[in-house]
Amino acid sequence: MRMIPPVHRRLRLSGLAAELRADDIGGSGFTLYIGGEQQSHVFTGDPRSLRFDYLRRIANLADLLAPAGAPLRVLHLGGGALTLARYIAATRPGSPQTVIEFEADLLDLVTEVAPLPEGIDLGVIIDDARAGLDRASESAPFDLIVADVYLGSATPAHLASVEFYRELVALLGDAGVLAVNVADDRDLPVARAAAASLAEVFPLVLVAGAQALTEDLDEGNAVLFASRWAGLVSLAAALQAAGPHPSGLVGTERLTAFIGDARAVHDIAPDARG
Repeated sequence: MRMIPPVHRRLRLSGLAAELRADDIGGSGFTLYIGGEQQSHVFTGDPRSLRFDYLRRIANLADLLAPAGAPLRVLHLGGGALTLARYIAATRPGSPQTVIEFEADLLDLVTEVAPLPEGIDLGVIIDDARAGLDRASESAPFDLIVADVYLGSATPAHLASVEFYRELVALLGDAGVLAVNVADDRDLPVARAAAASLAEVFPLVLVAGAQALTEDLDEGNAVLFASRWAGLVSLAAALQAAGPHPSGLVGTERLTAFIGDARAVHDIAPDARG
């Protein structure tokens, strides 16, 4: 079996190295690395199959937001390998989707090595994920907004603040949900701060992840779901049951304990920047 060699690209804006590496067992799978960190994985031949747990958890929510096959209006903050956009297009044909991606070079690399399926309704905005919201608002309201934005191994502070989340809530429909992916270390300082920030903006916040993460604050990817829609609470049991397993979920009754001593993140005031 002939292996496809990795394809590299130096991203001009961040200066980070991006690499798409084919699965070593062959097939249609590719893993995206940025700055040496695994960012996403995609099966171009089977976009319904998701390898990364956090993507599966977000996809599970998308599956529950509307009757099977019904289109969803989705905004993706951060393009990655466009894995979730491909999943939505496969499971809900005709869904209008928008992606805001800072690095045009990254999207060029991804679509060159792992072309998008025909017929996908995907609009692309090349901009900072916050600065591009004005243009994205032309396609609002959204049923689902996915925030998965990283610069290396961290999310830029201005994309994790209370003020940023207030801008996002204005773009959601009445039953719209925001999904935020947070990769974190033991004790989850970043994820707990994100939960505190979201709780200042949204009346309902859930935290999904591996059971060791939600129960013992073990390291890993936390997926935070936030909404003004009361129906989000009714999806909690189904989200946990859908996995990946062992699956955990922090509901509204445990959120305060999960946040603990973490503080919400706010934009730096102009007079405090020095």
